[in-house]
Order: sequence, then C-alpha cells, then structure tokens
Amino acid sequence: MPRFIVVAALSLAAVSASTAVAQPFETPAALIEALYAPYLGNGDTSERDAFFSDELTGLYADDAQKNQGEVGAIGFDPVINGQDWDIADLHVGKAEISGQAAVVTVRFENFSTPMTLRYSLIDEGGNWQVDDIESIEGDTRWRLSEIFANAQD
Repeated sequence: MPRFIVVAALSLAAVSASTAVAQPFETPAALIEALYAPYLGNGDTSERDAFFSDELTGLYADDAQKNQGEVGAIGFDPVINGQDWDIADLHVGKAEISGQAAVVTVRFENFSTPMTLRYSLIDEGGNWQVDDIESIEGDTRWRLSEIFANAQD
C-alpha cells in the first residue's frame, strides 16, 4: 500500500478517535457510558480528562504543577477506585437531574470487589462533564474534591 494512503488512513483514525471523545455528551448516561468504555474495551484511558469539568481539570492541573512530576494528591484512578482494573457487572443508575447539575450512581466489580461511585455532573454549555466523584461503599470512602482540598492545606 502506498505510504501516503497509510498515513492518510492513520490520520483519519486518530481524528475519528479524538472526535469521539470531543463530542458533547448530551445526557449524563452518555457521558458515563463513554467514560467507562475504555475500561471495558481497549484499555486506552489517556483521554479520560476530556470527560472532566473545567473545575475538576483545574484541580488536577494545580496538583500536577504543585507536585512537579511526583505523585500528587491522587495516587489512584478514581473512575475505577484503584490502580488496575478488571471491571465486571457495570450498572449505570438513572441520572437525578436538577437544572445544570446531575448525580449518577455507578456500580461495578473491580477484581470481584464491589464498588459504588457517585458522580456529580454539570452541564457546561450543552456538554455534561464530571465535576466530582465520591466513593460511597467499602472501607475507604472519599470525595475527589476533598482529597484535593486536603492536599492544599
């Protein structure tokens, strides 16, 4: 196959993949399903921050700048409540929507351990985004925004 066709095909694939993440999430369920898709499929979670609100993205950026390449306030992936994953039995609850905010409860098993996370979402210009995540089951309970706040003290 000629080189320019391969390059064009790869470029189109890259644009298609990034466009899928860049698409606005018109419903809370669409956002959560897209957020978990890589954990259930190809495992490429590098685009995860595209699902986060401007506020949450800012908290991550401030933490990264403060810690200059070292592990910051968050030493785990809050989407799976761990560092590694083997997600099974994913259940996305019905969104409780109030104006520009919504709450969605997500239940799943990670390596056979039950997990329940509560997502606080906001609508940023017609695009639902994760604004906070809270672990509400198990021995270790946390709220992402509180972890960042406590790290700044």
